[in-house]
Amino acid sequence: MPFASSDGTCHFCHEGLTTACVHGTSFGNDGVNGAQAEALRIPYAGGTLYRLDVAEETALMPSLLTLSDVMGTGHHAAVVARVAPGKSVAAIGDGAVGLCGVIAAKRLGAERIIIMGRHPDRIALARDFGATDVVSERGTEAVERVKDRCRRPE
Repeated sequence: MPFASSDGTCHFCHEGLTTACVHGTSFGNDGVNGAQAEALRIPYAGGTLYRLDVAEETALMPSLLTLSDVMGTGHHAAVVARVAPGKSVAAIGDGAVGLCGVIAAKRLGAERIIIMGRHPDRIALARDFGATDVVSERGTEAVERVKDRCRRPE
């Protein structure tokens, strides 16, 4: 499941924007408990949960847990940012969500993918995932560097 509940029936859900569901909410808000718990009541379970046809003991489970948490967030960011073939994008931060944003941007066809981070091991992963450029500066200097990278051809 994603980080938010959704009814699966409203206009936004039909458009694939389930986090904007008119009846849903983010877990940990509006009287709905946080979702990182041993057991949890899921509002609008039919529109929120996704069934995976795998056994609990499968070796895929750690990857599936990552897929259901940070990958969903990185993918959602890429979709909301309208990443598409030929576009240039910047993933701000080289943590798990930023790296998943790089994966999503690559999958959605971005031509130039800039990872903004400072951790050599994470930057190496980002490059493996499809990042074409690295910006390690911060603040206004980082903004100018990203703009410069997007203006000039590779």
